[in-house]
Amino acid sequence: MKAIYPALAAVILLAGCASPAQKQQQTYVDNLSSCDKIQALMSAYDNQFDGLKMARTQSKFIDSWQSRYHLVGESCQISALHERTYAYSCQQTYADKDAALAIHQKASDFTRQCLGEGWYEQQKESENSLRTTFVKDDETPSVSIHTGKSLSRKTPWMTSYDIGKVNK
Repeated sequence: MKAIYPALAAVILLAGCASPAQKQQQTYVDNLSSCDKIQALMSAYDNQFDGLKMARTQSKFIDSWQSRYHLVGESCQISALHERTYAYSCQQTYADKDAALAIHQKASDFTRQCLGEGWYEQQKESENSLRTTFVKDDETPSVSIHTGKSLSRKTPWMTSYDIGKVNK
């Protein structure tokens, strides 16, 4: 039992160690609009999202980073799918279909508003799935928002938000 106290004290100490610069940067990010975040993500795509990557996780199959920006949920990531292909992805699970669809609609609305003219929007719907995709041209990353069934019994619905290029 005594061994727990030093470890607990260290965790509490480290939790309060965010530098003023880190706190200021987080406040800045928290105050960005969804449009600001989308524009930054689209602009950073060709640089492999440099500047938007945070903590890195590596495996023998994929490298991924926590993302600085979250458009759906709070656990977005940037993944290196292979040498030159990177993607931004967010997922959030929900207890019911209506909540997942409400977030899908909100994400579609702010994306449509932010992207502006020249984007083609396509929507595909089935009983248990809704996908909205925004495409401009072969050089610009596309945006895809998908709502569908998850594998969780507790939260059987999910909505994802992805930015990347479709490989042909």
